[in-house]
Amino acid sequence: MSSAQQLSDVETPALVLDRPRLARNVARMEARCRELGVAHRPHLKTSKSLEVSRLIPSARGHGATVSTVREAEYFAADGISDLLYAVSIAPGKLPRLARVAETGARLHLAVDHPDTLRLLAEGWATLTEATASVLLEIDCGEHRSGLEPDDPLLLQLARSIEAATGLALGGVFTHGGQSYGAAGPAGVRAVAESERATAVAARDALRSAGHDCGIVSVGSTPTAMHAEHLRGVTELRAGVHVFGDVFQAALGSCALDDVALSVLTTVVGHQRHGRCLVVDAGGLALSKDRSTAGLAAEHDCGYGLLTTREGRLLEGLRVAHAYQEHGMVELPSGASFADFPIGSQLRVLPNHACMTAAAHDCYHVVDDDPERVVAVWSRINGW
Repeated sequence: MSSAQQLSDVETPALVLDRPRLARNVARMEARCRELGVAHRPHLKTSKSLEVSRLIPSARGHGATVSTVREAEYFAADGISDLLYAVSIAPGKLPRLARVAETGARLHLAVDHPDTLRLLAEGWATLTEATASVLLEIDCGEHRSGLEPDDPLLLQLARSIEAATGLALGGVFTHGGQSYGAAGPAGVRAVAESERATAVAARDALRSAGHDCGIVSVGSTPTAMHAEHLRGVTELRAGVHVFGDVFQAALGSCALDDVALSVLTTVVGHQRHGRCLVVDAGGLALSKDRSTAGLAAEHDCGYGLLTTREGRLLEGLRVAHAYQEHGMVELPSGASFADFPIGSQLRVLPNHACMTAAAHDCYHVVDDDPERVVAVWSRINGW
């Protein structure tokens, strides 16, 4: 959807997407994957946008990752023909996934438990003649989901997949989500190596038992940017890199100047008792993700850092408190309410871009002129 209006005319709160920064971020990760010698399977849960996905060559050249069935439906309908649904399947969603497979899309489904596989095997063959690839999820230290690479269930599941009608063993995947809690770049590098080594160990266990393991998939944006090598890995999954955020900048995965996503907000009040600006972007517009709170104090951005409407960083300003529809921006010493009159607009660089974008239904795209909206791109939400 195209548009042409000034950013000052956009009703707030609203998502703003800087297209040149987005393009640079995409190019950087594509180059990084080439440098590491792996394919890129971008995770599209961050943008949930056809227009953004069309700017990522690997999404159509190799395949993409999704985290909801709705995303699978949405991107398959736009021609992305190889999709990893990287969440254990709720049985009630199988009919929708089968319909995606019937369109000709190659689906990879996640399994880490015998009961999940049993329900998948019982349901899939009754719904479609298409074959689903099954990837076994491996836990590389985050302890959210997945199997240890030496768990006897790994080989049991592989045998069960090969015996099931309509299913094929595709390989293994893991996610080094603990990289988000690592202490600096050295800590992220250590997680990246654990992520790689764990996935490769699972592959080796499967191959030693006579099972095929074509896909060895790892990924998070921090480990992608800090991994020393990815020997034995076939593909990398990164998602938030397309936008970047304040947390990624603190981890060294990008710079603040790379953050492509922001929330346009209006100053709606002056809270003089607490020396706070009141803005109309609160917890629903920004999310209440406080990822940076777990980092060193100098990296804690509250609920987001502030820039001018044209995108210039305002040193010392952050959204310190977030209510449902109110954001409270503490004024540092030396700043005056007169500098931020009621009705003026600011932009908020988010703590966690994926969560911030989730409350919005579109992006207001700016290009070389940071105050002129050149397009409005839709996005999808829901499951």
